[in-house]
Amino acid sequence: MKKLMVLLCACLMAACGGDMKQNMQDKYDSRIVRLSKLEIHEQYLDEYLTFVGEVGRLSFEREPGVITLFSVQEKENPCHITILEIYKDREAYEHHISTPHFQHYKQGTLHMVKDLQLIDGVALVPEMKIKE
Repeated sequence: MKKLMVLLCACLMAACGGDMKQNMQDKYDSRIVRLSKLEIHEQYLDEYLTFVGEVGRLSFEREPGVITLFSVQEKENPCHITILEIYKDREAYEHHISTPHFQHYKQGTLHMVKDLQLIDGVALVPEMKIKE
């Protein structure tokens, strides 16, 4: 009888674990992951950096669906900026691009951007976190 109880508990745990794993996978599958690669006109670089810093901070503080907006400037080519954008889901992304702070960034920087590439991706290790 004891062996049967242990077997039943093991089966139940395995079944629940599978559901938990599927729920985690569903959570990650709904995420929007994007690299925004920009080239900024040199004469606007300082002004652009102010804009991108502001929109990143405000979005992260005010929008729970924004997981990260991590901006990187190339050392060798400072006018080349890459932003890693991760959103909880499509709804969070749509909300983000409709916010006043994003619209202020977008409209305020249109003339500064020489080239823009939006590259959608899939996280290879989606549970990975950035830590201090």
